[in-house]
Amino acid sequence: MADDRDIAGDAAGKKHRALAAATLLALAGLLLAVSGLTLFASLVGLAVASPLFLLFSPVLVPAAMLAPLLAAGAAVSGSLALGALSLLSRLASAARKAAAASTRDYVEEGKRRVGEVAAAAVDKTPHAELAVVSKEGHSPTDHKIADNYEHYVAGRMVGSA
Repeated sequence: MADDRDIAGDAAGKKHRALAAATLLALAGLLLAVSGLTLFASLVGLAVASPLFLLFSPVLVPAAMLAPLLAAGAAVSGSLALGALSLLSRLASAARKAAAASTRDYVEEGKRRVGEVAAAAVDKTPHAELAVVSKEGHSPTDHKIADNYEHYVAGRMVGSA
């Protein structure tokens, strides 16, 4: 009888081991399928995210932000250079016209304006007449000399003796 139990126990043990092996094999297959799906999902996610990582990388994003600023700077620089070139052209044209014109006219015009300013200053200050050097009828070295006047000497008002 003991042998019958061992044989029956041995057969039951084999069934139990076979059932456990089949269950573990199915579980292992299921886990392998899940890990395969996880790997596939990771690869798909990496394939989708890689271009995004390249586009939004720490180097490319600031470079993309800086590109319009560089373009605007180049445009402003070009327009300012064009404006400066235009001003220099007008300055050269005015210099050519000034060189062609008679300088004697400018000197006479300057003398006339200085005389007008001096005549206006005479009305405002009493001793300004002394500074008027060239009036009509006088040579450039003649001065109007008043009988009693005060003038500045070394920064101080001095009366005439």
